[in-house]
Amino acid sequence: MDLSAGDSHVGSREPSLSFLPKEVLASARPEVPGGPGDVSCEVLIIGAGVAGLTAAHELLKRDPNINVCVIEANDRVGGRTLATQMRVRDGATDTFDLGGQWVAHAQKEIMETLSELGLEVYPDNMQGAAQVQLSGPRVRRIGSLPSIGSWWGVVQLARLYRKINSLAEQCAPGSSSRERVERELNSFTLEAYARQYLSEGPVLELVTTLCRTELGCEASRVGLVEFLSETQSAGGLSGTMGAQELKVKGGTQQISELLADRIGRHRLYLHHPVTGITERQDGGISVTTAAGNLFHCQRVICAIPVVQLPWIRFDPPLSPPKREIIRSANTGHLIKFIVTFEQAFWRESGLSGATISSGGGQPEGPVSAVVDATTYKGSPALVGFISGRFSLHWQSRTKEERENAVIAHLVAFFGQDVNHYIEYQEKVWSEERYGGGAPGCSFGPGLTSLMPELTKPHGSVSFCGADIASKWPGYMCGAVITGRLRALETLYALRPGALSPTDLERIGKRRPARCRPVPGSTLMWDSTLGLAIRPFVVLFLVMLQRRFLGGGIAAFGVDF
Repeated sequence: MDLSAGDSHVGSREPSLSFLPKEVLASARPEVPGGPGDVSCEVLIIGAGVAGLTAAHELLKRDPNINVCVIEANDRVGGRTLATQMRVRDGATDTFDLGGQWVAHAQKEIMETLSELGLEVYPDNMQGAAQVQLSGPRVRRIGSLPSIGSWWGVVQLARLYRKINSLAEQCAPGSSSRERVERELNSFTLEAYARQYLSEGPVLELVTTLCRTELGCEASRVGLVEFLSETQSAGGLSGTMGAQELKVKGGTQQISELLADRIGRHRLYLHHPVTGITERQDGGISVTTAAGNLFHCQRVICAIPVVQLPWIRFDPPLSPPKREIIRSANTGHLIKFIVTFEQAFWRESGLSGATISSGGGQPEGPVSAVVDATTYKGSPALVGFISGRFSLHWQSRTKEERENAVIAHLVAFFGQDVNHYIEYQEKVWSEERYGGGAPGCSFGPGLTSLMPELTKPHGSVSFCGADIASKWPGYMCGAVITGRLRALETLYALRPGALSPTDLERIGKRRPARCRPVPGSTLMWDSTLGLAIRPFVVLFLVMLQRRFLGGGIAAFGVDF
C-alpha cells in the first residue's frame, strides 16, 4: 500500500476542505514562509510504498543529481506490503507476508524490479486437490467439475467465463467495440450481470466469493465495465487467475526496503501525513504535513491510495469530475491471517490447501479463501482471508474471537490437525490509518466516463499507484508501472535530456529542440550514434520481415 497519506484532520477523520469551491479556500490559503524547518527539493513524492519508491528510484537512475524527497505518513515503508516473523516448527522463526505477496512471470515490470534488486522467487504450491464450500457447510473436493454443484451449473459457469473474456477483449484500448460495450453495460454490477447467466446457487456463490476475495468488496458493488477493463488489462480471466503464481523469498516488503536503500534513506521522511498541497503563484508547490512541516518543490508525485485523497486539502481544489470519481471509490475490506504448523498435513491428504468458502451456511463466514503458505524454507503454514461483508462483521470483534472462529472454520476444511497449530497472526487492513483498506479500491457502475480522471495530473501534481494502473490494477506490478510512468513524465518536465528515445516513446513525447542529454549518461549514444544508425536498422528489419516473415511480425503474437 502506498501508505502515505493525507489526513488533514488526523484525530477526527473528517473530510478536508479540498472539495470546497476555490473562493471558499481563498481566504484560508496559507502563506509560504521560508522557515528554518522547511525542506526544499525539486520533486516531492508522497507515499513510500512500491509505487512511490519506484518513482523515486527511476528519477535518480536517470539523473542522480535531481533533488528528490519522499514523505510517508506511517512509521515504515512498504504500503500494502508487510512482512512479519512467526514461530514455526522446531522452535525456529520464518518470514511471512501479511500484505500483498504474489507475483507472476506475466507481470514483466515487477519481475524486472525483483531481478534488479536481487530478490528471488519460488512457486506457489498447486499440487493436490482444491476444495469448495458453497450453499451450506458441506466441503467438496474439486476432483471433477460437477463437484461445484451440478453439470448444468458447470455449463452456465463456462458460458459466463467465455462471455466475460469476450467482453473484456472488446474493452481493450482502441477496440472499435469499446464504446458500445461501455454504453450498453455501464449500469450493470458484476453480480447483476452474472445472475443473467447463473441460475444455480453454488455457482453464483462461487463467482461472488471470488470477487469478495480478490477485491475486498461484494460483487453487488463492483461495476461490470470496470471489472471488464481490469480483466482485459491482465490478459483475461486466465491472466488474473494465474497472478498468484510466485512468492518472493523473504517477503515482498523487501522491495520497498531495498528501493529506499537505493535512493538513500536521507531522502525519506517518515511520520509525515500530508494535510495540504498548495500551488503557489510563483509556480512552485508547498506541501504541508500534520506536524506543521512545509516541503517546497517544483513537482509532486502523489502515490497514495485513491480513498485517501479526500483527506488532503488541494489548493486550487481538484476538478469536479476528479472529486466525483474519488468520492465514488469503494474501500476494500480484508483481514489476512496466517497459521503455522509443525507439518503440512493437508498435503498428506492429497490437498493443495486452496479452499473457497461462501461462509459455510453462516452469513458472517468468517473465512472466504485459504491457500498453502509454506515458505521456501519448508515452514508449513496456511494463509487465508476474511473478506468483504465478512470482514465488516468480524473487524469489530476481538482478535481472540476472530482467531477461534478462523481455527474452527479451518477444522471444517482440513480436520482436527488444525487445532495443533503453532501460531496465528492477522492484519486487519481496514484499521490501517493511512492505508485506505485492502487489497485496493473498486468502483461501482455508471462511472466509466470518469475513470480517466484518476490518472490526469492536477497542475504540477501527478498521481500513481496500483489503484489507478491501467495494466495490472491492484497488483504490485501496477504500482511499478505507474511509478515508472510518472517518473518519466516528471523528468520530461524538468530534465528532458535525461530521457532516452525509448523513455520518450513510452510517454508519447519527443525530445524538445536544443535539449541535450545529461552528461555522463548512456543517452549520449542514444541521441547521436543511435539515431544515426536507426534508419539502417529499420531498413534491415523491413527486409527481414519481407524475406522470412511474409505476413509480418504480428504472427508471433507480440504484444507491446
